[in-house]
Amino acid sequence: MKIINSFVDTNIVNRILDIEVSKPRNLPYEEDRLYLTKIIKGYVERGVIKLVANPTIKQQIESTSDLQRRVLLLDKLAHISFISFNKSIFPFAFPVTFITDIETSMLQELESEISKGFNKDEKVFLDALSNEDIDVLLTTDRDDLANEKLSEYITKNGLTLDIKIFTPKDFYEYLQTVDFTS
Repeated sequence: MKIINSFVDTNIVNRILDIEVSKPRNLPYEEDRLYLTKIIKGYVERGVIKLVANPTIKQQIESTSDLQRRVLLLDKLAHISFISFNKSIFPFAFPVTFITDIETSMLQELESEISKGFNKDEKVFLDALSNEDIDVLLTTDRDDLANEKLSEYITKNGLTLDIKIFTPKDFYEYLQTVDFTS
């Protein structure tokens, strides 16, 4: 059975944590909430999608002083796995794996020219792109800024983009075309 590993940005994690909270005046939020529910129920719970996030999210929740809220939030994260380390913030794990020159260059580019539209997530994008186990980056970036600018940067530097970048709606529509039996 085919499994798709999807790296989720911080905003997606926040949408999952607040999936029961309705915000009818915020159409993008409502669209994300609808499609994330469909993705979780139709694919994550079936085991064909694995959601992966940056470990700092879990660390922040674990340090929440309100015990009841902490337990509730950790329970909601049951569908999410966490990478063991964040290359772009703490660039090694044990055994030691340093970020490559190409990844360093990508991070510098993201922090300058590319990151103007999504600077709060630039390191998350780099972590997703530099992880060979990740197939999809799931984001709330509706301007396709990440996809277009990252694709331009990667192509300009002779690299290939082996990761697809989707909003929840686009990801759900893409999943409708995937044959998970192969």
